[in-house]
Amino acid sequence: MRNRSVVSGFIVLLLLLLSMAAFAAKPEITYEILDREGYREVEVKTPLADYILSEQGGVMKSSLLTFIPYGSKAAELVPGATSNLKTLARQYTADAIFPFSLSAGGAGEGPYTLVGPSIDAETGVFTTVFQGKLAGATVRKTYTIRPDALYTVEFSLAVENPGRAVDLQLTVGNFTAKAKDSDPLEIYYLFDGEPSQLQLAQGSYASFGGVGLMNKNVVFFLSLEGQQGVAPFLTRMPSGSDHYGVTLSAGTGTTTLDGTLYGGRRRFLLMQAADLEKLDSPGVGARMMIPVIQFLEWLYRATGNYGWAIILFTVLLRLVLWPLMQKQMHSMAKMQQLGPKMKQIQERFKDDKQAQQERMMELYRKEKINPMSGCLPMIVQLPIIYLIWRAILLAGEQIHLSPGFLWIPDLSMHDPYFVLVILTTVVMLLQQWLMTPRSGSEGTPGSKYMGYIFPVVMAILLWKFPAGLWLYYLLTTAAQVGQQALVNRQLKRSTQLTPVVDASSGEAGGGDGGTWTN
Repeated sequence: MRNRSVVSGFIVLLLLLLSMAAFAAKPEITYEILDREGYREVEVKTPLADYILSEQGGVMKSSLLTFIPYGSKAAELVPGATSNLKTLARQYTADAIFPFSLSAGGAGEGPYTLVGPSIDAETGVFTTVFQGKLAGATVRKTYTIRPDALYTVEFSLAVENPGRAVDLQLTVGNFTAKAKDSDPLEIYYLFDGEPSQLQLAQGSYASFGGVGLMNKNVVFFLSLEGQQGVAPFLTRMPSGSDHYGVTLSAGTGTTTLDGTLYGGRRRFLLMQAADLEKLDSPGVGARMMIPVIQFLEWLYRATGNYGWAIILFTVLLRLVLWPLMQKQMHSMAKMQQLGPKMKQIQERFKDDKQAQQERMMELYRKEKINPMSGCLPMIVQLPIIYLIWRAILLAGEQIHLSPGFLWIPDLSMHDPYFVLVILTTVVMLLQQWLMTPRSGSEGTPGSKYMGYIFPVVMAILLWKFPAGLWLYYLLTTAAQVGQQALVNRQLKRSTQLTPVVDASSGEAGGGDGGTWTN
């Protein structure tokens, strides 16, 4: 009765908390125009990254990843730029050639004029234009950033040329390889939809899809799918750096080029959203997480909140695992009931291990228990739990862009008040209490208290884990507690009078010679 009351009270408290679910504002973009060294610069802040766009060439001078998922680091992706995450101050190398700078036959660009910027009141989409002159042609560079974009910036180039054709070079980066870097950035191309680290000769491929940098953690890549007459270039600068980008010819009239810059974490689903999945080749483990993340995202679209998505996901998973967990918990509870009998056998045959083992096996056969039957369900669910935890971690960007839940503004970050951490620790302690036998066979004092120490140590070490992970673990642990309480109650009801092995005879008690127990 006491177990049922405790579990029922916790479930009621949990339902009350869930009823308080709050929906935060949609992700939004803000910007600020600053005067620096005679030029105007637009500093754009998005939920995932900050950008600096400058009149000095109409270029991108910074792409700083400000969203830092658990286990990741801040990163400045523009080659030649260094950013301070705390102060947002930028420093640039002397020979830096910034992304989207344009040249024609060695001639540099003239001054640009900032047009805009603006944010659409309905969609929240940010747009700004830089207009300038190059080799007698009028150049317009347009940057578009969407509030829910996953590290992507849309770039459009329009060249109005009144004279003869001009060959143009559009820079993507000016990169210096670092030999001692443990995770070096490398230049990648897309030819006919396939990645290549070699620049192929023109005529050896049908389509050129883009060029950029990539290592194991981040990607800075300009995608140009569907563009005709565009080819890559790569030149070595006097300083030893690699200047790379794309070439195109601007004939008489208006020539346009449209591309999408992906500057973000190297994660398959994020790159897939930017049509760059061919650049990534996830391993077996990562591929197993992809459908889990996709299912979580589907639940999010259905519910409108990742908190509810995680709750539904946990409920469905517990239903699938219910038979396995029922078998495991039933076996564990039955073993606890046999504790006194097992202890008697161990005491009587402490000097004869073979006889002790034979008596134990006889007891297992009589009670119809397989001592290993509880292991298989645990082995099966461990990789499932690992996959789910990793999937929630890798869905950090999608969760970060979603509404908040309860008192937590962002489930991809840690619980600001540690409520989930405390609740989960309490539930884990309750689970340990339910699993600990109270029949005098608890084992050594160390093993008795270790189960109570572990939840506290876990809370201290992992308190900065994303709140979404703690929410999942709270719910799954609560479900296990409820199921364990149900199993204990079922076994208590079904227990019949059975004889206990007599310590003096080693035989099952019968009549007046045995001891009987419920």
